[in-house]
Amino acid sequence: MSEMKLSRTTSGVVRGTPGRYTGYVVTTALSAAAVTIYDHASAASGVAIDVIPASSAAGTKGSFVKSIRCELGIYASFGGTGTVTFLYD
Repeated sequence: MSEMKLSRTTSGVVRGTPGRYTGYVVTTALSAAAVTIYDHASAASGVAIDVIPASSAAGTKGSFVKSIRCELGIYASFGGTGTVTFLYD
């Protein structure tokens, strides 16, 4: 599979089907609230697989040596403002 990207500014689905989460890039600085990424297709519930720290600056990147398998999908829950580009396949 080839890597795909999706930018979000609010909570919502990144991928609605099973796949692999490979990381993120903060493109607009986050407010004083974290972004939590879940293995879920449609809601902020289930297993949290990553947390982007509050107040992360633009350009902050997170990636994994091995991608994280998400059995249900990928959902991002924003606690504040900012823009994040999510990487997945």
